[in-house]
Formats: sequence, C-alpha cells, structure tokens
Amino acid sequence: MPHEKSTRTRIIETALDEMSKGGLATLSIGHLAKACEMSKSGLFAHFGGQEALQVCVIEAAIEQFRQQVVEPARQQSGTLARIEALGTNWTGWLLRDPSRPCPILQAAFEAPALTPKAAELARQARRGWTDWVERLAKLAIHEGGFAATTDAKRFAFQFEAIGVGCQSWSVVQGRDEAGRLARASFTALIDSARA
Repeated sequence: MPHEKSTRTRIIETALDEMSKGGLATLSIGHLAKACEMSKSGLFAHFGGQEALQVCVIEAAIEQFRQQVVEPARQQSGTLARIEALGTNWTGWLLRDPSRPCPILQAAFEAPALTPKAAELARQARRGWTDWVERLAKLAIHEGGFAATTDAKRFAFQFEAIGVGCQSWSVVQGRDEAGRLARASFTALIDSARA
C-alpha cells in the first residue's frame, strides 16, 4: 500500500509539472505515462480516465494551496492579520517558481477545455477563495477594523485582481518587480479599507 501511495504521489507531482508546461486540458494519460516512465495501462489503473486525472491534479493543487497559503493565514490572530497574511502568502505562492503558473488559476482559465467535473472543481476553487476573502472583509467591517463604508465584494474583487496581475506580470510577462508591486498593492488595498 505505501508503494502504491508513493507512486500516485509521484504521478500527481509529475502531472503538476507537465501541466505548467502545456496546460491541464492537453495532459493526456499517454503523455503523462511517458513523463512518468510508466505504461498507459499502469497509469490508467491509478486514475481510470482523463476526468479522474484532471480532478486529482486540481485537488492536489488545492491541497498544496491550503497548506501553504490558507492555513498559515488562519493561524494569525485577528481578521486584519489574516487578510494581510493572505496577501503575503498568496504572493509567495504565485512567485514560488516564476516559470510555473499557479495551477489553480491555470485550471480555472482552462475550464472551458477541461472535462465537466474538473472544470466545475476549478471554478469552485476560485469562487471559494474569492468568497472567503469577501467574508473576511465583512468580518473586518463588523469588528471595526475596516471602515463601515468598505464594499466587501469590491475589496474581494480588487484582492483577486492583484493576485491575477501578479501572476501575469511574473509568469506571462517575466517582470521581476511583480512581487514588490503585488505586496505594495495588497498593503495599499488593506490600508484604504481600514477604519
């Protein structure tokens, strides 16, 4: 059993790496089997098909994101500290490897080309993230950390826009200043909402 789990983990890690090169929609069982130096039937036995493969890859990316971005922010004391940590952690996640796009953003942008279940999972991941930022903004307003006039939905939109912009500047455009500008933009956004 441990060998099977480590093989599956290795396959997922390889899939995430291959996804960053050519996208999830084009990542076939055959292509991944070759990258993993396995037979198609051996890899198929782990997933059973394209949709299951795509779903597992997105789920693995979501779990990594949860561990590296969400959970450390949840450990912070106070809503404002959590929001600040989210901006910092998300920037770090987006810039962890300038040659690799965020797999969750990548999957969401590819959603029209993914299998239905994988597409919905990718969209849900993005909606869940944005909804959580909006809930935190509402909580910050309720607690008095953000001004009562703060529009929580617009705050979440701007928070999302900073992250997507950071990804574009870093991975797509290759600009070195993406991290500095993203961190400064998160700080400015949060400061503009403070009571």
